[in-house]
Amino acid sequence: MAVEYKGGKCSRCGYDRCIEALEFHHLDASQKDFGISQDGYTRSWERVRQELDKCVLVCANCHRELHASAQLLRESGDETAGELREAYPELAYACSAR
Repeated sequence: MAVEYKGGKCSRCGYDRCIEALEFHHLDASQKDFGISQDGYTRSWERVRQELDKCVLVCANCHRELHASAQLLRESGDETAGELREAYPELAYACSAR
């Protein structure tokens, strides 16, 4: 249901072959109230949907790339981060939220 709500495929590359390889990436970690796939808790669909609205659906590979690029931006400083954003504009939307 959550995967369908977010479009059913990776928002970056369009991957849609295996639902278990799709993950939710919070665009702004400071706004994260809970992990969507966190086990052991029962939440209403309304609360889950509110959390999903803070996320993009990505495949596992793109998710790792987003986190790796965000880490590189944090470690590199502003000048290098700007150069990285110019070189890889497709990564900037996720990295700028960090």
